[in-house]
Amino acid sequence: MTDITKPKAGAPVPPIPEIAAPARPPTSPARILRPYLRGGEAAELIGVSIRTLEKYRCTGGGPPFLKVGSRVLYLREDVEAWLQRHRCQNTSDDNYAAALREMPSRRNRP
Repeated sequence: MTDITKPKAGAPVPPIPEIAAPARPPTSPARILRPYLRGGEAAELIGVSIRTLEKYRCTGGGPPFLKVGSRVLYLREDVEAWLQRHRCQNTSDDNYAAALREMPSRRNRP
């Protein structure tokens, strides 16, 4: 029979050491090579939030997407092509004006 000692009433309880979770790399090599991206991965690649990408799906102006059941996927090539179409040299560039026209207005117009 083992002898287990109980802490006395009012005695300080030793702190429980915290175990740090191992750091996970932001993107694994397998994710980098996949042809289809999930919404969060596409948003990260574009540099916008997931909510902004959802808004693009509703109002237009974002990259083409696939709807498979309840999942939304983006073809990596489509996202990269969309980014290239928005590439500008300066604010006088034709792509800059086209990108502004393509984006939905922030104002609620009747």
